[in-house]
Amino acid sequence: MAARLAAAVRCHSRSLSTASEFIRGPVQVFGIEGRYAHALYSAATKAGSADAIESQLNSLQGAIDSVSGVKEYLTLPVCSKEEKKSTLGGAFDEAGIDPLIGNMVSTMIDNKRSANISGVVGAFNTIMAAQRGEVPCKVTSAAPLSDEHLDSLKGALGSFLKPNEKLLLDTATDASLIGGMVVEIGDKRVDMSTASKIKKLKTALSLPL
Repeated sequence: MAARLAAAVRCHSRSLSTASEFIRGPVQVFGIEGRYAHALYSAATKAGSADAIESQLNSLQGAIDSVSGVKEYLTLPVCSKEEKKSTLGGAFDEAGIDPLIGNMVSTMIDNKRSANISGVVGAFNTIMAAQRGEVPCKVTSAAPLSDEHLDSLKGALGSFLKPNEKLLLDTATDASLIGGMVVEIGDKRVDMSTASKIKKLKTALSLPL
């Protein structure tokens, strides 16, 4: 898909499902991205193609991230909506992309929301992960965690999961934290970093006695 999109940048639309029955996702995702992702999830679930849609959306995101000029082209004001829809529609047809994705992208271009496409991909992935019982968790620490610390952390986080849920742990490092870690799981964020503690201490010391 990346090569086809690159060629398309160098050189209608059908609406999402309008059936009265709306299939709600297993988790609520808010904002502009959430609205489009939930509409796409409902339509894809009715069509029995949610898994394929997820895979193709991630392929599309990979092209947006890797092909020079695609991200800028999506938001380029000098290119008309019709030109963008025609360009991307042709690339999608060649790549065999599900029409539901093409319809969504066309609708977003019409509504001047093409800058939110990547956000919709992320929101759709969140919905699908919840459907599979996956709970994403990101742990950012000042230095890489040892295997022992990781195992201990997984055990502690796993105790908060339901029996049918599975933890998806992603780790990262940020030296500015000085020490400790920041844990983001679901819609919760726990800051246990040394930098945060120092900031709170400075705030407390600045208060009048």
